[in-house]
Amino acid sequence: MEWVAELPCIHCGAQSQAHHLRVGQLGAGMGKKAADYFTLPVCFSCHTGCHDGTFDKETQMRWCLETIYKAFKEEVLKHDK
Repeated sequence: MEWVAELPCIHCGAQSQAHHLRVGQLGAGMGKKAADYFTLPVCFSCHTGCHDGTFDKETQMRWCLETIYKAFKEEVLKHDK
């Protein structure tokens, strides 16, 4: 979570915060957040856009996958062999 929050906003490049995807299939719903793996870096304005529908779930999922890819590339996350 700290690593994600240090990244620039994935949409506009501004200072970011970590945003959890709000998708039921990922464990979110009724007061529950998705696992920390399902986060993406977005600034305050873009974070609002994630909640008000400006950025649809497909876009947010793509951003999340890009963040996970970057985490593996920078070895923040490691592959199990």
